[in-house]
Amino acid sequence: MAAARSGAAVAAMAWLRALPPGGTRLRSELRTERREDGPGAGELWPAAERRGGGCLGGQGEAAEAEAFRLVYRFPGIRYCRLLSRLKLLQTGAALAVLPPVCYLHLRGQAPPGLLAYTGGVALLAGAMLYGMSYYFRRVIGLIYLSRDGRNVRVSHLTFWGRRNDLCCPVEAVMPLAEVGDRKGEPLLQFKRYDSADVLYFTVRFGQIVDREGFTQIFGELE
Repeated sequence: MAAARSGAAVAAMAWLRALPPGGTRLRSELRTERREDGPGAGELWPAAERRGGGCLGGQGEAAEAEAFRLVYRFPGIRYCRLLSRLKLLQTGAALAVLPPVCYLHLRGQAPPGLLAYTGGVALLAGAMLYGMSYYFRRVIGLIYLSRDGRNVRVSHLTFWGRRNDLCCPVEAVMPLAEVGDRKGEPLLQFKRYDSADVLYFTVRFGQIVDREGFTQIFGELE
């Protein structure tokens, strides 16, 4: 199983390298991500990939960029995004192989063992995709605070590896002291009073760009 997954990953990377310059959107996005490695780079996704409602009632991305300041960023979100998309590619390849194997088996040209192996690989790939996406979709890449200190904008991944923006008032965010998280924990919870959904961010591997704004949202870390 491990060899099959490794082979699929190697094939996917070879396919990406073989793409023509200026070709597909995926390769362009990966180049964009590699360019945005500087400590002051706030954007970890292309702007065209944003999903979710704006915090300013549809006034546009330029207006929102002026109205919000970056508080926290997690550079590793680009690797989560890449792994999420590679897992989608691997699962799609595993599912695409299954119908031809079933056809060959019905014609007596494929043994039952091959059919069972192919079906098991496809099932395992689907289960791993669900498990990985469940956690990747809850990892926060960026946290913004409006300049008037009233609203918070949080960016995280979708199932397809795209960016989704979530906006809420500062008053709706639970302080870390109330959540129960402490400073030394690798993962901290982003909880809201008006929602049962839980997102996660890390101070250990992430970067607090604006400590004052961070404290305004979450309070002091104990």
